[in-house]
Amino acid sequence: MRRHMRQLRRALSPTTRDEAHRQFARFLSGSHRLRPRQRIAVYFAYGHEADLSHVIDIARRRGCLLYLPVITDFRRSRMRFVRYRTDSVMRVNRYGIAEPDPRHAEVIPVRQLDLILLPLVAFDERGWRLGSGAGFYDRSLHHLREGRRWRRPTLIGVAYECQRVARLQADRWDVPLDGIVTERGLHWFERHPATL
Repeated sequence: MRRHMRQLRRALSPTTRDEAHRQFARFLSGSHRLRPRQRIAVYFAYGHEADLSHVIDIARRRGCLLYLPVITDFRRSRMRFVRYRTDSVMRVNRYGIAEPDPRHAEVIPVRQLDLILLPLVAFDERGWRLGSGAGFYDRSLHHLREGRRWRRPTLIGVAYECQRVARLQADRWDVPLDGIVTERGLHWFERHPATL
């Protein structure tokens, strides 16, 4: 399934992709999630993932505090979230993705984030996400598996509509999304309403 979904994503035209990226920003900015001082984890797109450039621009202008995932242990699939500013000292990881150098920036415990925008390969209508397979996000968010209603942070997947599937088989270590944003809108899953 990963191979097929990546092919669908890769087949999107640059024009379609860019319009979708603008729509992500439009829907998220209209959701009141990009408020001043909100601690939001974003990501830099890799391998045709849905791009957050426009979202990052709007969030920065609105005074959000932005964080990026930084891989700390490839073998054990561990990562941390590090503050990202326009003047951040950056480095490139083994995947070729730029990330802030944690020796020169604030590292935040994941529970202190308000919102995480996650990349994905596929998603279904129940809020399950198929990631890249390395398990970095699932390991970082293991505390959310308890499903308590006060849980933090809120998790919103970012994807193109072509990545929607009828049903995914969830594994015991998977962490469900609270919502999904695509070029057609921001949808909240019933299990985790937007009031969280």
